Amino acid sequence: MNMPTVLNRPPAPAELNEVDVLDDGSVALNQERANVTFGFRACGLPFSAETRLTDAGPVLQIAADIGGDPYSAEGVDMREAVHAIIRSSHSSPSCRLMVSKQKHIYCVGKAHLNETWTPTALLTAAAELVLEARPYLMVLRDVLPRWAKPAA
Repeated sequence: MNMPTVLNRPPAPAELNEVDVLDDGSVALNQERANVTFGFRACGLPFSAETRLTDAGPVLQIAADIGGDPYSAEGVDMREAVHAIIRSSHSSPSCRLMVSKQKHIYCVGKAHLNETWTPTALLTAAAELVLEARPYLMVLRDVLPRWAKPAA
């Protein structure tokens, strides 16, 4: 007796377990089994991005290391201006500037994703977060002398 050819085929690659087919026929990564990390450049800064599952659902977190917090010796006025920009960014709901305990300035953001997010949704969320912080980043770039300005 011959076995049907369907049963003779090797099992599907493990990567297929990471993919879901949505109701509309599109394909998305399965958030229960897949975390996505990627990087991109915006406003002259290298950003890192990562998805993770929280109690409230999937989120995308982005971060960029802007540089060191200026010392008072570099100019009291410059330090006060930098801290005023950082404080002002805290009015943004999802993406803001912060100073770490190690005295480094970061741009950090978090966006909630739909349960069935797609790669396009990830890129859109990342772009929205950067656009939210962009005004603060542009002013900060003008104030900080060490910021590597992109070539024109």
